[in-house]
Amino acid sequence: MRYQRLTLFSAAGVLFLLVATMLVHRSTRQDQTQIQARYQQMLAALSANDTNAALALVASPHRRRFDGFGPSAFNYAAKPLGSHSSIRVSGDEAAVCPERPLHFFFLPVGDTIDMIKVNGDWFFTGDVHID
Repeated sequence: MRYQRLTLFSAAGVLFLLVATMLVHRSTRQDQTQIQARYQQMLAALSANDTNAALALVASPHRRRFDGFGPSAFNYAAKPLGSHSSIRVSGDEAAVCPERPLHFFFLPVGDTIDMIKVNGDWFFTGDVHID
């Protein structure tokens, strides 16, 4: 009887962890898809020199800072997404790394572009980290 309860609790715990992992993975995948779409919109806006369209993709609290120097930094770091790209999502924040070359065969590095989620939509912060 005691072992049956222990087995039942263990099975319930494993099932809970499995379901939680699936939900987090699904949520992250949806976020990554939305981030990719926004990133493509920003690339198109910048390649067309459409500052207004680019500015609309930046979160409103960050627009003033982005308007000053953001487009040039973004133009430097932004490259089309490909097989060496990565998108890291952590809650309502994300970092897009258009190219992640390998240095010393194991240390991943690369320029990153920060994004935040505002009311369910992803926006750029204007922060670009050149590596």
